[in-house]
Amino acid sequence: MRQFKYTNGTFKMKKVVPAVLAVMMGASGGSFALAAETTAPAAAATTAAAGFSDVKSGYWAEKHIYKLAAQGIVLGQNGQFKPADNITRQEGITMAIRFAGAEGELGTVEAAVLPEGLTVSNYFKPYVDLALDKGLIKSAEEKDIDGKAWGSQAASREWVTKILVRAIGKESEALASTEATAFADNGDIAKESVGYVSTAVKLGIAQGVENNKFNPAGSVTRAQMATFFSRAESYITPTYAGMTTGIVTGLTANSLTLYANGTTATYALGAGTAYFTADSDAKVPASSVQLYTKIMAAGTGGQAAYVEIVDGKAQVETITGEFDRVTGTNTLFLRTESDYPKYEYGAETVFLDQNGNKIDPKSISAGSRISILRETYSGAGKILTVQVTSGNVSKKDTGTITAIDTASGMVTFNASTGISEQYKLDSATIIRYQNEILNAADLKAGSKVGYTIENNVIRTIEVTESVERTVTASLYQKSADGSTLTYKTDTGALEVKLVADKATVMIDGKTASLADLIADKAQGDRVALTLNGAGEVTQIVVQDREATQLTAATVSSYDSATGVLAVIDSAGKPYAFTLDAATKLTYNSSTPTLKGIEPLLIKGRGLNLTAVNSRLLSMEIVYKYEGTVEQVNASAMSLTLKLDDGTTVKLPYGAVGTVVQVYGVNYATMSNIKTGDRVVASLYADRIVLQSVAVQTTKQFRVASTTPGSSRLNVEQGGIATSLYADDKLIQNTQGTQIGYAGLNPGSLVDVTFNGSEVAKVKVSDTVIGSVQNVDTASRTVTLQTSAGATRTYSAAAGPLNVVQNGTLISALGALASGQHVQAIVQPDGSTSFAIFQAVSKSFWKYDALTQTVFVKITPGSSEANTFKLAPDAWIHQGTTNISVQSLAGDDKIVLYLNNNVVYELVKQ
Repeated sequence: MRQFKYTNGTFKMKKVVPAVLAVMMGASGGSFALAAETTAPAAAATTAAAGFSDVKSGYWAEKHIYKLAAQGIVLGQNGQFKPADNITRQEGITMAIRFAGAEGELGTVEAAVLPEGLTVSNYFKPYVDLALDKGLIKSAEEKDIDGKAWGSQAASREWVTKILVRAIGKESEALASTEATAFADNGDIAKESVGYVSTAVKLGIAQGVENNKFNPAGSVTRAQMATFFSRAESYITPTYAGMTTGIVTGLTANSLTLYANGTTATYALGAGTAYFTADSDAKVPASSVQLYTKIMAAGTGGQAAYVEIVDGKAQVETITGEFDRVTGTNTLFLRTESDYPKYEYGAETVFLDQNGNKIDPKSISAGSRISILRETYSGAGKILTVQVTSGNVSKKDTGTITAIDTASGMVTFNASTGISEQYKLDSATIIRYQNEILNAADLKAGSKVGYTIENNVIRTIEVTESVERTVTASLYQKSADGSTLTYKTDTGALEVKLVADKATVMIDGKTASLADLIADKAQGDRVALTLNGAGEVTQIVVQDREATQLTAATVSSYDSATGVLAVIDSAGKPYAFTLDAATKLTYNSSTPTLKGIEPLLIKGRGLNLTAVNSRLLSMEIVYKYEGTVEQVNASAMSLTLKLDDGTTVKLPYGAVGTVVQVYGVNYATMSNIKTGDRVVASLYADRIVLQSVAVQTTKQFRVASTTPGSSRLNVEQGGIATSLYADDKLIQNTQGTQIGYAGLNPGSLVDVTFNGSEVAKVKVSDTVIGSVQNVDTASRTVTLQTSAGATRTYSAAAGPLNVVQNGTLISALGALASGQHVQAIVQPDGSTSFAIFQAVSKSFWKYDALTQTVFVKITPGSSEANTFKLAPDAWIHQGTTNISVQSLAGDDKIVLYLNNNVVYELVKQ
């Protein structure tokens, strides 16, 4: 009988802190597919140096994947990492052994002895054998289930908790624990695992998920597992082949030398080297690595695939003083009023003059001011450099600004040699960034610069890589396309800047747009502009404005002789403005002129305008209003709308001539418009009467086919086919992101929004396939476990909840029960329909990909159906693992979940 043993030192997990492992236990979900850990590494394995095509730059787990790949803990296959695939038990054990640095203790496949009923793929046998020896798993608890090999079973949260508790030597506490956890699903935790979970929670290495649940059966993805191991490394002492953690003592564009434990290791750097910091998951440039900082580098063959800045603070100290002399015993003496402190230097010490050029230490004159750079990382306190800083320094250098004292005019630089230098600004100092002259106040710590010193005074500073800065100015002009802004500085100079993508605008503490900004040569908005390192405007905050802006104002009168326009705002307040040739005009003309707009300025005409004092900067004739109907007054023949900004407008309509459009209604009239309808109301170009009113409606359709070339969306609703004209730009996914025709699949549900009969938006319907977890008829909520492994709760507070089976409304929530398989469909009116699936157990025969039909075997002579159409969004899985229908083989036992005889879920047994 196998004897189990566990030794904390043997497993090499020297210190594991619960706070980090708590993160490890907080994740679940995903699906498993083929990954590198399922085969020997030689089988097309991919390492960090090769890169992974499915781990894009900026991916949330990019850092952790490449870090562990560089350390040899995780591998890819055929150029991919499969970050969303679920981890199996045998893969979890393999990664844990590698993470612990215990691979050197592995035996051979032939020597591995596993208990009966514990089936593992050959490659994993030595890992599982070693895990059994170390007591991480116990044969009495691990076995094949229902014919499924133990090794290919998903590594659940409950199972991983048990492994972790044992790994940190707390199994005795777990076995002694008798109290239940406080989780709502405590009853779902295996009785023999409750003590482990309870202990893990007390230690802080496990935590719950949503709704105070532990979700013991939840799975963990490869990306999550890589992240967990990566973060936990700071609490052990990792010693992986090809990895060094040490101080940077040599640095070029192509190589990195690290000092660690009395020895040095040099790594080649290349385009494939990934750079990160210990405290961030975001990539950093190679230039972030600096001399004498603490770095971890990992890779194979002397090539660094991964570099992490462990501590960005240089492990050096600077000593300044007055030079006295050097002696033949490599001793340097300083001079103070009462003493001659001495410092021992070595052959590696570099002596520099004021300009950074190497010099003979004997050439330094007594009385010179010097700066000694001494390392603090080896314990020996070796002197790295000695530089002369006294005298009338004149030099050119590059470096980084570390501090600016605007009161004294002193600027501190970290020079190219790594030495800190301080020089003074004066009135003749020129500060530049690209083609722009800056003030001293514009300088920021962290900016990379080139600088010139003459007689200890800063003559020029050229900012080469700026950090974010703020400029206060007056807006002078906006480009027509919004790509540039021209502003006037307090000195009267004009500057032009590009506007960055996704630049934000804030007015009165609220988010606005570039169109809301007022630019004027005399009285434009007073703004604070935030400029990024590239000099682009990333944020505009309006601090003060003298302009008047009116929306939905109406003309009272206009005198063409004087150009005086009298208007009344939406609150009934009168204004008078002067219209002239400089006013920006917008109306139904491609070449607007003052003469052309004057005939349109009749009493009651709607206007949007911007003015400074009495001078009109811009004026727009309003032909279209979009809002919610407050009243349709048939006797007064008027339509009252509430616009999105809260303004109310009353619009007249004609007895004839006003066209009303409502989708699905022929020959609609004003009587078809109801209070609360959202409409688009358009006026005639030459008179103040409604030309048309388009009622906005949203309908749900099923996509039949698409013809992108002619912008045609062919849909079906209730057996009726319809062809809709829809521009590619109007098609969105469930989250509202533009996807175009390429993102639509035949059979999918879409919510189509119409303005009258015109398509305004096509959005993929919010649908979810899953199983019912809970039905609360009192609070009228339904909770589903979705196909994505998450939970989602639907509440009647957001809209009615209905139950449907085979297209027929059968009853309210009482028809739903825990364990039922359903599709939840959010309707355009906010209600949710739960379509209950009919379960049918069959034996798989074949699949026709062309017609998307599943064929099953039936009893000869039977009248049973043997073909079933597969829904385009059908969920195909085995347990918690997503699979493809093409992976099914003849005679596989399957369960089909049907709605109207269409397969929406297929489960391989």
